[in-house]
This record gives sequence, structure tokens and C-alpha cells, in this order.
Amino acid sequence: MGKRNPRGGMGKNRIRPHVTIYATGRARLNPGPGGYGVVLLYGQNRKELSRSFELTTINRAHLFAVIAGLEALSKPCQVFLYNTSQYVIDAVENGSVFRLRNNEWKTLMGEKTKNSDLWERFATAFEKHDIELIRIKKGSSVPDYERCDELAIEAIESADKFCDVGYLPNGDDQITQLANIQSLGTKSKITHTQVGEACRKCGTAIIRRNPKRKKLKQKQTYYYEWYLYCPNCKAMYMVEEAKRIIH
Repeated sequence: MGKRNPRGGMGKNRIRPHVTIYATGRARLNPGPGGYGVVLLYGQNRKELSRSFELTTINRAHLFAVIAGLEALSKPCQVFLYNTSQYVIDAVENGSVFRLRNNEWKTLMGEKTKNSDLWERFATAFEKHDIELIRIKKGSSVPDYERCDELAIEAIESADKFCDVGYLPNGDDQITQLANIQSLGTKSKITHTQVGEACRKCGTAIIRRNPKRKKLKQKQTYYYEWYLYCPNCKAMYMVEEAKRIIH
């Protein structure tokens, strides 16, 4: 069962290309290394998209997937969009994403909407098309959706990861989570070791930063005295030299 775009409509005289999009997101931890996979079908044409992030959440990964699929369309289309994310689908079906945008991404309590950076991109892309949003039940066997899942997993396992700059503005929390990811043996590879090296994501010279001192947690076995930071894309790199063992 699908949900048509509540903002655009399906005009009788409107002839638009029919496009099918399968999109999904994954995260190895939540938050943790994440990625997305997208399959676009138009007639006999097929396009696959994927990207991975060093640190993101499963909800943001799903949003990235849908946004990537819609932003790949060069003109208004009639879109059949397949996804499993309750987070994304419910926001469209109950209209909350558009109500929140009209309220400048503030809740009724005056708090900022979570992931508003991606919801803004989503709403803008969504309204350009006539969209039927179709929920895929988890566990269903849909070959093109399964391919999306493969693309997302392949992206996460690759060494070429991007920084999700819209996630976790609190740098100290992000440092802790990046350190935890590395300690669990995920494949997020940190390649920088020296101040002044070109950031492997954007090429800007990286600098050294010291995190704010925080009370150590129970069972914490180590901490990072400093880290390397890109002032442009805000990527952070944990360095073994800065690791301090707690005795």
C-alpha cells in the first residue's frame, strides 16, 4: 500500500516520467559507521548509488538514502519510492515533516526538530515530484531492495568514508563514540597521524585539538588526550599516539 505525495497531487494532464526508487540505510552501531544504498529504475535504465559515513545513525542513513534517490532526478517525475523505514514513512503519511517545516523545524515545545538538516533536504526534494511511498515489510524478498541492502553494507565496509557533518555538533561526544567504534573492531579506518596533513575527505590541512576534560566513566579503560581535526568538513581523526591508558 502506498502513500501519494500530499503536497503535489497527480494531475490528470500531467505527463511525467515514471521512476522507481528503492532506498535503504544501515548502521553497524546506532550511532556508528553507516551507509546507504539506492537503486533507480527508469524504463530499461538502471542506476545504483551508495555512500558511507564514519559516524551516523540508522534514521539518518535512511534519510540520506531517500534524499540521494530523489536528488538524482533531473526533472519532476512520477516516483514509486520503496522503503522500510517507519521513521521516514510515518513522517510523510501523517504530514509531520511538512508541519514542522512550516514551524521552522520547532516542535510544539519549542525544541529543534532532530535531524532537521536532512528533513529540510528531504521536504524540498519530495515536493518536486508526484510520489507514491510504498512500505516494504522487513523480511520481504524484493530483489532490488535486497540489492540496496548489499550496496549499503559494501559502503560501510569500505575504507572510503565521509563525515556526516550534520550529526552530533558536540565534538567531545563524537570523540568518545569514534573511540568506542574503533575499540569494537569495525572497519572504519583512521589514516592521519600528523598535524598539517591534508584531510582525506576534503583536502584541508588538519589541526590538533584538545577535548574538554570530562569525568571518567566507570569501567573506562582509556581516553584520548588530543585528536586531529579538519576545520573545513569537521572530520575528526583519533591518533594512537594520543591514547592514554587508565591504570
